[in-house]
Amino acid sequence: MLIYTGFGLKGRNVVLVRSCDVVLFIAGAMGSLNEFTIAHDEGKVIGCLTGTGGVADEVDYLLKKFSKNTGARIFQDDDPGKLLDACLHELQNRQQ
Repeated sequence: MLIYTGFGLKGRNVVLVRSCDVVLFIAGAMGSLNEFTIAHDEGKVIGCLTGTGGVADEVDYLLKKFSKNTGARIFQDDDPGKLLDACLHELQNRQQ
């Protein structure tokens, strides 16, 4: 689904993340880092495709330095299918 915010590159992150049930990261730079922190703070289901670089590969480091318990569940895998399955399984569990 496309969500037009009209906020440009810097203002859209909160609206986009809050509109998602699952947030997936493939690589990622500063904007993705911001979206990751928002998703984590919002307690979202987060999937990181490892081996793609950027934010997706630095989650362990970030959580060691700055983590707090928000209810977010973070999944990491280098197999896109397995990653998506894990995230969707968690989402189904939350909806029960």
